[in-house]
This record gives sequence, structure tokens and C-alpha cells, in this order.
Amino acid sequence: MKINKIKINGFGKIVDKEINLSDNINIIFGKNEAGKSTILKFINGMFYGASKTKNGKDISDFDKYQPWGAEAFSGKIKYTLDDGNSYEIYREFKKKNPIIFNDKLEDISSEYNINKTKGIDFLLEQTGIDEATFVNTVLTYQKGIKMDANAQNDIIQKISNLVTSGDENVSFNKTLEKICKMQVEQVGTDRTVGRPINIVEDKIACLEREKAKLENYRDLMDNEIEEISKIEKNAELEESRLELLKSEREVLEKNNIKFKEIDANRNIVESYDKKSEELREKIDKKSRKIIEKEKKSFFSYYIFVIIFLALSIISFVMKLNRIISISFLTIFLIILGLTIFNIEKFKKNKKKKLNEIDELEKRIAQELEILLKNKEEQLEIIKNKENQLHIETRENKAEVYEKFSKQLDGDYIMSILDLEYDEVIVAISNKENRVNHLKAELYTKQKDFSSTVEKIDDLSKIQEELEFLNNEKEELIHFNNSFNIAKECMESAYKKVRDAVSPIFTNELCDLICKISNNKYSNIRFSDKEGLTVEIEDGRYMPAERLSIGTIDQMYLSLRLSSLNTISKENMLIILDEAFAYFDNERLKNILKFMNDNYSDKQIIIFTCSNREKEMLNELQISYNLIELES
Repeated sequence: MKINKIKINGFGKIVDKEINLSDNINIIFGKNEAGKSTILKFINGMFYGASKTKNGKDISDFDKYQPWGAEAFSGKIKYTLDDGNSYEIYREFKKKNPIIFNDKLEDISSEYNINKTKGIDFLLEQTGIDEATFVNTVLTYQKGIKMDANAQNDIIQKISNLVTSGDENVSFNKTLEKICKMQVEQVGTDRTVGRPINIVEDKIACLEREKAKLENYRDLMDNEIEEISKIEKNAELEESRLELLKSEREVLEKNNIKFKEIDANRNIVESYDKKSEELREKIDKKSRKIIEKEKKSFFSYYIFVIIFLALSIISFVMKLNRIISISFLTIFLIILGLTIFNIEKFKKNKKKKLNEIDELEKRIAQELEILLKNKEEQLEIIKNKENQLHIETRENKAEVYEKFSKQLDGDYIMSILDLEYDEVIVAISNKENRVNHLKAELYTKQKDFSSTVEKIDDLSKIQEELEFLNNEKEELIHFNNSFNIAKECMESAYKKVRDAVSPIFTNELCDLICKISNNKYSNIRFSDKEGLTVEIEDGRYMPAERLSIGTIDQMYLSLRLSSLNTISKENMLIILDEAFAYFDNERLKNILKFMNDNYSDKQIIIFTCSNREKEMLNELQISYNLIELES
């Protein structure tokens, strides 16, 4: 793959810039802040887009490289693949997808798959290289090579990562450590404390102990249910009996009302009898009173008459004074006349009184007749009421019997129906006490049962929680197994990559570093225990981090160059940004000569702010294409 032409409409501070590149070595020269890094980002952005995520930086590439003025945020790049097909890419960076043209300038964008996140990933389909691989191999930014003494170990680690895993940013050991740490933090082991698996197991053990205690409540609950059922049945029976008594009381109370009505009627009859007697006595009294009065009147007159008659006789017999005798006789005659007069008068009065008595007797006889009639009516009413009461009583008792016959024994019902009212009242009081006692006993039992049920509910909750925790434990065990499988797969993959990739990389690295260093370093090896080591001139193996910065720089660049042959079927270009800052003139000469001799089929683009590369290429009489950037 070779880039033919770059056209920047607006990207960062670069506006309307066109760059034509040759097939082999290209030098893009410019002083600091001339825009070299911007062009590098533009190339990467044209192929993969400008990222809007910060990825740990203060500002995203999309925001950083938006044009400073009002110019279009776009550009074009033209390149040719090994098969001879040329492509021209136009991209507006504010849009997700670029427009892809073939060598006939036909829009072929629809021929490529669209990634939902990145858009059309055309270069991945054409070369098999994603953005991360492109940045780690093809394109080397300034900070990827340049370093100070403090960054030396980081570069050595990247070399080790690339040798062992094929990716400079992936360390197998660190990744394995992170996985083990995650496994401990997210799962735990038998020896850890306070980790998820330990917490779950502790909870399970605690709940199992609680469960064992609560299991005893099951038998207790069965006994309590039996007792409560027995009490409930007794309470229902006694309540039925109480209702029977109350029903009988209602019947008797209704009867009492009827009895009172009948008694009232009897009282009326008695009042009639009493009144009749009073009327009869009234006639008798009045008759006796007249007779007595007459007897008293006649008796007085008779006495006077007899006295004066006797006196008159005595006066004549004794021949007393004539005047006296005449006087006695006169008085006698007068009294006799008065007596006769009164007798006549009394006879008239008596007749009159007898007439009055007759009238009174007639009137009383009429009243007695009415009273007798009313009495007979009342007696008939009493008889009817008694008959009706008897019928109603029989019907009410039959109704009560029918009502309670399904609940209570027939003999018991009949015994209650035979009770008197006072006996029923006493029985109701006793039965209410019995029912209240049973209800109190039932309440106590139900309260105890509720406590037992709560315990059983707790047991159910514990069982549910145990099931949940056991599932959680199974998930954690499964999760832990996933970690173990992941580690096994990583170790297996690591071994395969190390066995397959490491020899290729180390052999090519040895060949490259040998040529670049004029055979000073010819043997490089890597082991899990010692890491990356280099054989020095006296035959000893020296840890790579103890070498000079320049040597490490050489090794890192050599490794990246050697990896180009394995990353893609496409013969990829090489883009270097200030790659030789720590190379002395001899090393610079060697690397440039090596690249010219061994990568004549690759396009090489070198970004630099120094004249050393130009001067060394001129000295070696190696042709190159120079592009100078204005500062």
C-alpha cells in the first residue's frame, strides 16, 4: 500500500494543503509547530475517522483538530494497493462515513460494511489492519520513539509485550495479574475474607443454622393447628347453642307479650265481674237502706203512740186530772193522726222508692247484660289468643328446631325448647361465659400460632434466600470457572503466540539490530523469568533496560519494522515521526541504508525537524522526495 496524494481542506491549523508522495522515501521537513503531527493525525483520521472520545486525554482528536477558522473540516487522500487498484477517499470529519471512490472515480462506499460505531471500516476490509494495529506498526508518532531516561523501562515493556503478545500495549503478565486480581475481588477464594464468595458462603452457613432452628416449628404448627381447630369447633358448637338459647328466649319473650295481652283481657273480664258485683250490691244496699229507714220511722211513731196511749189509759184509770187526761188524749190523738199521716206518706214514698229501685234494677240489669256480653267477648278473645299463642309457640319451636337441627343434637334442642323463660336467661348467661372463655382461649392459641407462622414465614424466606444465595454461589463458581478458563485460554494463547510469534520477531529483531548496530548486538532473547535480554560483546546477556537510550530506540524501531511483515497480506507503508532523535550519525546512516536496501518495495514517510536525514541520504546518494512545510 502506498499513499499517492494528500489534500487537506481544513484540519487543525492546516488549510488548503496538498502533498504529493513518491513510492519510496519521502521526507516531510518542517520546524516545530509546522504541522507535522497534524498531518500524521490527518492520515490516521482519513482512514479511521477523528475520534470524539478523549481516551484519557484532555481533549478529543475531533475537538482538537477542528479548523481554527471557518474552513471546511475535510480532506482527501489517494492511495494504491499492491493489486494496483487505486482509491480516493473524501471525508468530512463531522460526518461518520467517508465517500470512497475507485480509480474510475465511481462511488463504491456501499460495497463496504458499516460499523455502527466507527462507520465504514474500509481499510480493515482492504488490508486486514484495524486502527490499533495501524498505530502500533505502520504509523509511529513522535512520542512512540522519542524518550528520556525515565521512559526507558516503559519502552522495554512495550518491546516485551510486542514480542510475547503481538501488541505493544498488551502485557500478558500484567493482564494475567489483573485477571487474578479481578477474580479475587469479584469472586474470592477459600483463603480470602470479605469477598463475594466468602460473604455468600457465610450468609448460607448462617441461614442454614437459622433454618435448622426453625424446622422444629413445623411440628409445633401442626399441633397448634389441631388445637385451634378443636377450640374453633367447640366455640362454634357453643355459639350455636347460645344462638339456640337466644332464639328460644325470643320465642318466650314473644309469648310473654302474648300472655300479658291475655292477662290484660282477663283483667278486663275480672273488671266486668267486679263491676257487675258492684251493681248488684248497689241495688241491695239501696233496698236495705229504704227498708231500714222505714223501720226506724215506724218504730219511733209506734213508741210515741204506745207511750201516749199508755198515759191516756193510766189517766183514765186513775182518774187523774181531767185536763191532763184530755191533754194526754189530745196528744195521743195528734200523734196517732200524725202516725196515720206519716204511714200514708211513707207508703207513697215507699212506692216511689220501689219504683226508683225498679228503674235502677232495670238500668243495672241492662248494664249487667252489656258487661256480660263484653265479658263473653273478652273470654272469646282470650280463648282465641290462647289458641293462637299455642299454634304460634308450636310453629316457632318447630322453626327453631329446623334452624338448628343441622348444627345441634335433636334431644338437646328439645331440652332447650322445654325450658322456662327464667331458666333460659340463666342458661344464656352461662353459655355466654363459656363462649367468651373459648374465644379468649382461641385468641391466645391464634396469637401463639401467628408467632409460629411468622417463624415458618421466616423459614420460607430463609429457604428462598438460601435458594437465591445458592444460585448466587453457583453463579460465582461459574464466574470463577470462567476466570480459570480465561486464564487457561490466555496461558495457552500466550504460549502459542510466544512459540509462534516470538521466534519470528526475535529473529527479525536480531537481524535488524545486528545490521543497524554494525554487528555489535546480534543475539536477543526473551524469557518469562528474565524478560528481554541482549548478548553484549563479551558474551554476557544484559537486561535490555540497562542498555543506552539510543540502543533501546534502535531495538524498538527494529521490532516495529519487523512486525510489518506479519500484520497484513498487504505490503504496508512505514510512517515515522522524529524516529531518529536518539540515533547517532553512524546508527542513522545504518538504519537509512538498511531501510533503503531492505524496504525498497515499501513507501517510507519520515517526518523530521532536522536536516540530518536529508544530509545522510544525500551522503549515501539515496534518492528521496522532499516536502517542506512552512512554519
